[in-house]
Parts: sequence; C-alpha cells; structure tokens
Amino acid sequence: MKSTSVSSNTRLFPGLVLAGVLAGLVSPLPTLSQGATATLEFFVQATPSGGRPEKVMQHPFYLLRQSLAEIERLARGQTSAPDRDAFINDLSLSDELKEWMKRTGVVDLRGDHFRQALTTDDIMAVEELRAAYLAANMSMIGLGFPRPKVKLSDRTKNPERWERRQTKYWEKVRSYLELHPESLQHLDEQLLDLNPGQEWAKLEWQHERAVRRETERLIYSHFLVSRTETSLQGFARFSAVPPGRYWLTNLWKEARAGDVRLRWELPVELRPGQTLTLELNNANARYQP
Repeated sequence: MKSTSVSSNTRLFPGLVLAGVLAGLVSPLPTLSQGATATLEFFVQATPSGGRPEKVMQHPFYLLRQSLAEIERLARGQTSAPDRDAFINDLSLSDELKEWMKRTGVVDLRGDHFRQALTTDDIMAVEELRAAYLAANMSMIGLGFPRPKVKLSDRTKNPERWERRQTKYWEKVRSYLELHPESLQHLDEQLLDLNPGQEWAKLEWQHERAVRRETERLIYSHFLVSRTETSLQGFARFSAVPPGRYWLTNLWKEARAGDVRLRWELPVELRPGQTLTLELNNANARYQP
C-alpha cells in the first residue's frame, strides 16, 4: 500500500490535506460476494522471563487498513508541536545559555545527556554554567582546585589588576577541568533553580497526548476494519473480511505476562476464500522490555 506525503504548501488547509491523504490510503473496497471473503484466526500467548508460555485471555485486537505507525505519522502532521526555540526565548536566562540550548537541543539541565553535551568552552563562556561549575567544586579548593586570589576591593579600586587576576584564575580553572572531567559530576545540582526541563517535558507530554487522541480518532473514523477479543483459550477470529492487506494489532494495550509487556503490529494479506491462521508470541511482538 502506497503512502502519501503532505506538501508544506498545504499547511493552511490541514482538513483538506488530511482528506486527500486518507483518500490515497483508504480506497473504497469493491463489493464482494460472501464466498470471496477471507478469515483471519490467531492464537496469542506471552512468555515471562524464565517462565512458561501463558495464554493471553480476553485481550482486544484490531484489524486496520493501515499500520499504526503510519496513522500516528498522519496524526502528528495534524497536531501542532510546541516551539522549542520560542520556549527558550521566553526563559529568564542569559543569552549565552539560551543560544547553547538552541545549538545543542538540550533543555533539561540535568543528567548524563546534559553533561555530555557540555564542552570546556561552553562552561567558560556561559555565565550560569561557569558559576555552577565553581560552586560544585568549592569543596575541592585546597585539594587541587584553584583558589581565587582576587580581591573584591580591586574591582573598583584597580580594575586592571582585577581583570588580569580574573583572567589568570579562569585559565587555571579551565586547565583543571580539562585534566579532571569528572569534576562535572555535580554541576547540574547547582542549576536546579534555573532548570526549565520539567516545564518543557510537560509541554512535550501534552503534545504526545494530543497526538494519541488524534491517532485514535483517525483509527475509529477511517482505518478500523474490525475489533475482536481473545477467548479464555487465547484464541480470536476475524470473519468475512474482504481480501486485501491489513495490519493486526493490539494498539497500545500491552499484553502482560510477569515482567513482559508485549505489543503486536503484524501485516497480513488475505486472499479470497482463505483462512489464515497465525500465532502471536514474544518472537513476533513489537515491544519487549
């Protein structure tokens, strides 16, 4: 089945775009006699780690005209995502830190991902990062970390000496950082009050919820052929299905067995008069934590 791309020139008319895309994805099925239809039957089991196979009972399954991944792609194209750069611009942070966030794509100022995105030049150039690094290593003064030798009185009385000593001090800090990359370990703890990560994560979560709602709407309005549920024996069937290519899925409703959570999305092709029998198990599941 061919997928249909959406031109950027049609963003002003999203409803028309979606209608055109759906027209390409969901072509009318021909009228068929009862004898020309097909049957899909399947048995579902899940095996926990180190355990025995278990029947997946009373679990819903869906037969779709398009893959869930493709339907989600369509839904995402119809759902406005939060503007990360606009979000960063509104933060009460230095321009240097905002530019660093835009350049690296890092908004959450904590964890390994944040620290790995930092370079020595970044820490020396960005006021908040430099201050946080210094605060995180205050306990190491006298144990290798450079001790500041500037006098606050020089800042007004002797600005040239202040600037000279500051420059020399930060050169020593840079050298220490390059020799001791582990000294970044607690940097993010000093940025807790500045970190906009949770606020941004909430916006992303809200967007994903909106995408999920739109995906569900598209499924039930355009792509759902039929729904069924496994029996107490783990067996289910779709009967009198017009021939064609479909996707068998339990959507986001994971089948659980001990520590295992399983989802399926299997393409199936049904021919006229055919009865296709499948077994769904750990081996052909899409998701196995």
